[in-house]
Amino acid sequence: MAYIKKPPELVSRSIKLEQPTNELLDDYARFVECTPDHVANSVLKKILWRDPEYRKWRAEQKSAAQGKSPGDTTAIRRTA
Repeated sequence: MAYIKKPPELVSRSIKLEQPTNELLDDYARFVECTPDHVANSVLKKILWRDPEYRKWRAEQKSAAQGKSPGDTTAIRRTA
């Protein structure tokens, strides 16, 4: 097993930031001497994973998706 893992794939996404937020992002990136993209990725991961309601919702979504397979009709109940 390799000691160093391959970095995650980066994709381009266009978002609009409020002016003060944009300034904070650039300023913080200069402070930690990295790119604004890296700061945004780090902040989003940390904040989103700390939201307990989101984590619960995501777990429910994953378990629901695992419980159904494409073409599976057993979950559909028919009443006459």
